[in-house]
Amino acid sequence: MSIDHILRSEINLGNRTAPLVARVNRRAKKLIIKVDAVAGEICVTAPSKRALPEAIAFAKESASWIETQLDEKLRAKPFRESMKFPYRGVECRIIQAGGPRAPVRYVDRPEPHVIVGGDAAHLNRRLCEWLKREARAAITERVDHYSARIGKHRTALRIRDTQTRWGSCSSDGVLSFSWRLILAPPWILDYVAAHECVHLVHLNHSKTYWRDLKNLGVDPRAAANWLKSEGPGLFAYGVAA
Repeated sequence: MSIDHILRSEINLGNRTAPLVARVNRRAKKLIIKVDAVAGEICVTAPSKRALPEAIAFAKESASWIETQLDEKLRAKPFRESMKFPYRGVECRIIQAGGPRAPVRYVDRPEPHVIVGGDAAHLNRRLCEWLKREARAAITERVDHYSARIGKHRTALRIRDTQTRWGSCSSDGVLSFSWRLILAPPWILDYVAAHECVHLVHLNHSKTYWRDLKNLGVDPRAAANWLKSEGPGLFAYGVAA
């Protein structure tokens, strides 16, 4: 994408303001508004520099629609001391204690909590790194389980910091997953692992694909409903504000 001009300002949403970025992209065919709910930022794209005022006016006229897209639960939630977050579907509290070399630990009594040592400035990074390791271990176990059941072997397994996709399967058998699956209940992680493993057989969503997926004992409809309602909020965790 070729962007040759950027203007930064704010847009009034009634009870608050939000950052507004206006860009010129000469490949654009029309005015385009995109809302980054995690960052709380609105981006409007115009096909020319002359059209920038029109683009900004278009964004302001769309303030009511933009407000509906800026759901507070989707805003960036960097990890910090005393904050609660879901770990394997269970609400946990973050406790900062110990030195910088102390390993991150999960403790389930008297209430579920995760202990993170070191300086507060590094808490978000350290906890994200630990969660990524936890995600890799859990996802690898379920992927190996399902790939064995369907008689297929993956090539590589990658854990990514995605903002929209939970998993993917490439044509050469590389499986990729969002580390934030470790925040979801185990049956959701299980479903996404099975979903991508079946793509090792069918690189589509044909009737045969869905039949084979259901034969693995997962519930696609229930998982899809959960991911639609609860999934978007998980992408906000660990994102620096």
